[in-house]
Amino acid sequence: MSKDNRTHLANLTKDEFAAAMRAGRWLLLPFGAVEQHGPHLPLGTDLFYAEHICAAVAERIHGLVAPPLPYGVCRTMRNFPGTISLTPATLGAVVREVVAEYIRHGGRKFALITGHAEPAQMEAMREAVLPLVNADPGLIVLTIGPYDFLDPIRREADLVSTDGHAGSIETSEMLVVAEEAVRMDRIPKVTRPRLSRFRVMANPETEYPTGVRGDTSKVSRELGERAIRHLVSEIVTLLNRINRDGKE
Repeated sequence: MSKDNRTHLANLTKDEFAAAMRAGRWLLLPFGAVEQHGPHLPLGTDLFYAEHICAAVAERIHGLVAPPLPYGVCRTMRNFPGTISLTPATLGAVVREVVAEYIRHGGRKFALITGHAEPAQMEAMREAVLPLVNADPGLIVLTIGPYDFLDPIRREADLVSTDGHAGSIETSEMLVVAEEAVRMDRIPKVTRPRLSRFRVMANPETEYPTGVRGDTSKVSRELGERAIRHLVSEIVTLLNRINRDGKE
């Protein structure tokens, strides 16, 4: 991914950053995870995806991409090799302090975009920023996950009930984000994975020994391009609407 000087906060000087905050630019914060994604995708999949989405959105709204946080809450996959999981409390503390520091320097509009969809991660992020918003209701803080807005793509691909972790959509998206990192010859044949809806599992990996929780039969770069294009467009529309109307 090209880290454009115009959009990546880490490339700015202190004066350029201060000017960006005075101008009211959106801050886009990418969150990922170091987590297994089957035998065919890299451990950094969620991080690479979040950075890609943030950069694409920033280009279209003149936003700023903050340095990413690569670690997340990975309870479901933590027993697989390579998965590094934070507790929700640890992630929440980091999120709160990072956002609070940007607020201290004048930040007013934040989109926290995570490539990691685990509910515990999303909840930790929301809970982390709630005290900040309560203390200053004029702040705008959004939390956006990788599956938000993707229902139309799932319907088109007939993946409504079978898409999931390291499945067709995520693998297809990685063909766009980091094609060289996708091991196409190692994609396991998973069509209708068995997924528990209600049971609390002690060793959830027994349900998906390949590390994949989604149908892998429809992987294609074209599907990935459609999914990313749709998500970026929806996020851009959302942020522009907030800029215009002050609400979603």
